[in-house]
This record gives sequence, C-alpha cells and structure tokens, in this order.
Amino acid sequence: MTADAAKLYPRYRDRISGSEAYVVRHFARQNGITPAQVHQLIKRYGSSRARLVAAAKELRASLRSDVPKAIPASGRRAGRLSASVDAGNGLGTQ
Repeated sequence: MTADAAKLYPRYRDRISGSEAYVVRHFARQNGITPAQVHQLIKRYGSSRARLVAAAKELRASLRSDVPKAIPASGRRAGRLSASVDAGNGLGTQ
C-alpha cells in the first residue's frame, strides 16, 4: 500500500513561513509591503495568515496617511499639460 503524500506532508496554507524567502516575498507583493515589514509582522503577530493580512492592511493605511499629498504644479507648463494633449507628441489636441 502506498503512502498518501498529502497526509505525510500537510501544507498549512493558513500559516506564513518567515524562514522561506519566496513565501515572504510573495506575501509582501500580495499585500503591498516590503519583505522586512513582513518579518516584523510575523515577529509581532505570529504566523497566522489572517492576522498578518489584517496587520498588513493596517500598516499600509497608516503609511498612506503619513505621506504628504502631491503639491499641484504651477507655472506655464502645468496648464498646458492638464488642458490638452501635447501637440509635440504626434497625437494632437483633443
């Protein structure tokens, strides 16, 4: 009788392994944070995927509110670029 590989080596999809670099990179890319931040979250909240996803969302939200808003452009070129397409690019004005 052959052994069932799924029973011998179960995959815990609800856990994140901090020791596997590719898992950390994938989780970081999925949640819009850096791998270093993933390691910090794992140390703080454990390896539960649900907890880490919630913590990553909170982290992203807190980082966005700290970033200053873009300053609107002023001067001669700002009005021309926002009013129509630049005629020099071959597309003409709209």
